[in-house]
Parts: sequence; C-alpha cells; structure tokens
Amino acid sequence: MQDVATIKGHAVIEIYDVQQQENGLDISWTDGHESFFHSIWLRDCCYCDICGDTYSSKRFFTPADVPIDVTPSTARIDEQGNLEIIWQSDGHRSYYGANWLRRHCYDDESRRLRFHQPCYWNAKIACELPVVGFPEANADDKIRFQLLSYLHDYGFVIVRDGPLGPGAVERVAQLVGNLGESAYTRIFDLTPSSKTRTMGNTFKEVPPHTDEAFRYSPPGVNVLGCVRPADDGGESILVDGFHAAAELLAADTKSFDLLCSHAQDFNRIHPNSLDQRSRQPMIVLDDRGVVVGVRFHTRAAGPLNLPKEIVKPYYIAHRRLCEHIFDIGNQLRFRLEAGDAVLFDNHRVLHGRSTFSDPRRHLQICNVARETFHEQFRLLANKLGFSDQANQVFAAGVC
Repeated sequence: MQDVATIKGHAVIEIYDVQQQENGLDISWTDGHESFFHSIWLRDCCYCDICGDTYSSKRFFTPADVPIDVTPSTARIDEQGNLEIIWQSDGHRSYYGANWLRRHCYDDESRRLRFHQPCYWNAKIACELPVVGFPEANADDKIRFQLLSYLHDYGFVIVRDGPLGPGAVERVAQLVGNLGESAYTRIFDLTPSSKTRTMGNTFKEVPPHTDEAFRYSPPGVNVLGCVRPADDGGESILVDGFHAAAELLAADTKSFDLLCSHAQDFNRIHPNSLDQRSRQPMIVLDDRGVVVGVRFHTRAAGPLNLPKEIVKPYYIAHRRLCEHIFDIGNQLRFRLEAGDAVLFDNHRVLHGRSTFSDPRRHLQICNVARETFHEQFRLLANKLGFSDQANQVFAAGVC
C-alpha cells in the first residue's frame, strides 16, 4: 500500500470529504484544495500486495485487467485518514494514503508545481555565480546538495579548490556520480599537445556548442577541470540554451517552430576509428510544449536532409538561433584556475572557450550520465528530508 497518513517533519494535509461522480471521485482537502481522480486512474494505481507496485516493478496488474468504465461500489475515508475503495466489478479493496494521493493530484496547478522550473540566465549571472568549494561539498551532504541544486536550477555550477593534477577531475565528477562514456575516452585531455585532433585541442576560439551532438544521446553532465590554465586567454564560455531558445521564440515563432519540428543531421567521422551520426531537432519540447533540451553544434551540423521548401527557412532559423547564442550579452565568460572545475548540463548549457597561445594549457573533461545525476539528486533530497524536491519531475533532455 502507498505511504499512509503522515510524513515525518511535514505538515499533514488530510482528506476532508469524498464525493462519487459519474466517472471518478471529487476529493476535498483540509487546506481547501479540491481534486478529481478518474476511477480508472485510481484502479490502475492500486499498489496492494495482490496488484503489486510500479516502484519495485513487481507489478501484477495491467490496465487490460479491468473495464475502462470501472466504478467504485463504495469510497470512504478510513480510520487512519486513507481513501478506501471497494470496486464494483470484483469486490477488490484498494487503499490510498492521503499524502501519496495529494502528491499525485493532476489538476493543472498541481501538475505545474510538480515539474522542475529551471532558472534562465544570461551574462549578468556573472555578478552572482553558483559556486561551491570542493572540500566543503566533499565533506558535507548539505553542501553537496547545494551543488546538485545549482546544477539542477541553472544548468551549471563552478567548483573551486578541487584536487590538483591530471585525473583529479574524476574526484569532482564523483560528487554527482560515476563516470559515463564518451565518443573518445572516459577522461579526455584538452591541450594543444594532444594527439587527438579536435577543435578543443587547438589554440583557436571554440564557439558554444553541445558536446557530442552527433550521438543519439549526448553526455548528460559534463565536468571540465583545469590542470593548468593558459598564461593568456583560454576563458571558458557558457550559454544558457534554454534562455536563447526563449529569446528566439519571443522574436521569431516560425523559426522556433522549425527548429523544434525538423531534424538536423550531426556527424563526427574519423576514418577507420569513429563514425557517429544522429538526426535530431535542435530544440526539444516535452508534451507541455516546454523546452527541455537544446542540441546545437555548428561544427558537426551536416548537410540538411529536408524537403526543398523547408531548406531556406531552416537556414534562416538556424542563423537566428546562432545570433542569440553568439550574443555577448548571453555569454558567461570566466577563468578556471588549477583545481577548479565547472559542471554543466550538456543538454541545456552550451560551452566554448576563447583563444590562447600558451601551449602548456591543460584541461580535462569527463561526464556523468543524466540519469545518475537525477538519481543522486533524489536520493540526497530524500536523505535530507526534502520530499518536494525528491519528487519533482525532471526533463529527459535531448535524448
């Protein structure tokens, strides 16, 4: 049965009244909230020992097991404050804890509050950067949760005073989870002396982009750590892709819609060693029409494979998105010193860097899977007693 009656440390909201309607139940709460639950939804959400539950995946009931117009025979509030239903079709008895039921209300406002609300930003965020010290985050769960919350809300967090030397970036990444895979190596060197010839291993400016946009699902959280900074230049650049997409929507709805509804080919091909290609929209919306992912990589964008009447409008749309991303007013620029790192959501935040000439500059990058980040956030939120944060709906991103 679902969690019943109370949650330690939280105000208890109780069911005040239950009224049966033609296809469901109206429920009134002691704080004045009103909810409606369809009968079929309630029957599907019975997590008793007979039906099993979806949390453990030991689920024995399927929606095909009862008629779509299933109806309660009785519905009442029991002595513990739970909703008790006896079903007309087979006499099955279901119980629903008040807190569980309230947490899953699906009226518009309840659903809106359940979804995570990211904080959009531009270059002005430099005045109040999300920064956490590595020693503190490594020793204190509350500080680590602050780090995860910054990453969750802003899409990035800067970690200062971390461990030094090659490979130390993994210790920073472990604040979020275990290392994930990439198209190259688990920890990739960014230095002009590298034998892997990518743009990141040159002295040239690297424009903001999504790392490995050519993969079906790009790396989730990238961790960029500084082994040795350049004596000149080499600033890190971050852009909030969600903010850029919102600006495009406000300025040119047609271009925004094109980038959401038509796919761009992305390629990364090294003869005899690497051949990865994806075809996905640059801007990803969820079922609410909200931006949940941005896949942007001008250096990996292949020839368009679109109907001829779409080609020119699509180039116009791509150009206009570039204008917002390359706008200096949208770019956060900062310098990483040895031992510093920046963690960023690669499905939202675009990254690049400025030019430099010092051949000794050495950064390393690795990643943590998006699922791992979200899992660690939930586990730590639950441990610290932040149940609302633990039960937020997180975006899947561009995958």
